[in-house]
Amino acid sequence: MNQYLIDTKFASETLIEVIHKEEKLIIEMLLTYTKLERRFNYLSKDFANSDMNEGFDDIQVQDKFIKMVKYAKEVKLKDKKLELQRIRESFTAKKDSVNSLSMGLLQIAKQGISTIHGNLENCPNGREIGTESLKNIIWQGRNQAIHCEEGKPPKKVKDCFDKLKDKYGKDFDLTLHPTSNKAKKIIDLLEWEEYAQYEKDMNSILDKE
Repeated sequence: MNQYLIDTKFASETLIEVIHKEEKLIIEMLLTYTKLERRFNYLSKDFANSDMNEGFDDIQVQDKFIKMVKYAKEVKLKDKKLELQRIRESFTAKKDSVNSLSMGLLQIAKQGISTIHGNLENCPNGREIGTESLKNIIWQGRNQAIHCEEGKPPKKVKDCFDKLKDKYGKDFDLTLHPTSNKAKKIIDLLEWEEYAQYEKDMNSILDKE
């Protein structure tokens, strides 16, 4: 294994683990709440409709109301709604955090290129992703993330993301949200879900030809 990868393995491996752990946690919580909310809304609508329908007597309406209240108590829907509110309020912060972690991983990868090869031109291309090379996606992806708040990406960054947009869609369109950090999108595109894939990619570009 390349010495740079050995020296940075702990940091890279930890970043990859935390990035995907945080993302999975958010998704799981949102899915759980959505399921509970859908059921509660169904019962609420059923009660409201029955209250206006002359075909239901008071006992039936009361029974539906009791069922609704009982269900809400059982699943602690009020607590779940407060939980979802907290999730929604913190979602932007969490998303920014995941992007920052992803940017950190791209920084380590980019620094590897600089350390071993001195510059991008001397680095092997690595595998192709669409019409772009691995090395250029890492380099320009890192640059975009670092300077995204400026909203004015350099030409090389723009050219790279335009190619990715043409192949993979609007997630890589820098004109839609000019100050958006795309680091996590790049990590997803490279399929760096586990350290093994990251290590394989980095070995392919850090080894001198």
